[in-house]
Amino acid sequence: MKLLAIFCACFTYFISVISQTTITPNTNNDTVLNPDASYCFEFTWIGPGYDENYMYNGTCTDYLDETRAKHVPCSPPIVVSDDGTFPDIDWMFANKRNSVLCRRTANQVCATYTYKYDGVVNNATYMCTKVQEIGGSAITSGCYTQTVAGYEVEVCVCKSNPGLWKPCNGNF
Repeated sequence: MKLLAIFCACFTYFISVISQTTITPNTNNDTVLNPDASYCFEFTWIGPGYDENYMYNGTCTDYLDETRAKHVPCSPPIVVSDDGTFPDIDWMFANKRNSVLCRRTANQVCATYTYKYDGVVNNATYMCTKVQEIGGSAITSGCYTQTVAGYEVEVCVCKSNPGLWKPCNGNF
């Protein structure tokens, strides 16, 4: 099993905490995406316990504090679907792309960090970040899984090419 270091100020199980460089969705005022840039999805779905009847209006910091979640990444915006199911990524890309994308820099990858319990996805975070094998080189593609405290933790990484199509981390 490879031990990974994901550079995000969020979590540390088989990953190390360093830093994350992104253009956050709330400050990215691009009304038109740059066809020469590479993009990744960036958002957090906080799970099936939230829906149109139980919305969440807090921040990632609030969510992590309230749930006492440790070592779980959260990257704004927080996304909640009407029926509590996993969000429709194609719809978000078509209708909310300026809110759920980060511009990937040359030294970053697109990543999806998923927590599953008993085979069911509990939450997922999409982000621009850096990933490397502990004591090794940068990781630019593939999925890596580890069981931690009964949860299956999966990190998948890829590099989106420049252009205006759906980012690669929307395909995991």
